[in-house]
Amino acid sequence: MLDILLETEIQVNHQISFDEANDLVRKLEVANLARDKFLAGQISLSDYCDILEMCDVNLDDYLISVESNLNNFGLI
Repeated sequence: MLDILLETEIQVNHQISFDEANDLVRKLEVANLARDKFLAGQISLSDYCDILEMCDVNLDDYLISVESNLNNFGLI
């Protein structure tokens, strides 16, 4: 269940090229791999957040979304 609560997604508001789409998919794959390693205890929260930032994830928005997900499931 935590993997769902920590999920990242691609949001695009304009038309992008094939190369840009591939880049976004690669970043999403890296973010998902980092999430899996974090949940398995193989990397720290700090390292996980660093990786998300390298993948151009807006960390402030991401953490607000995670907090909302946790609230919705009654976990906090």
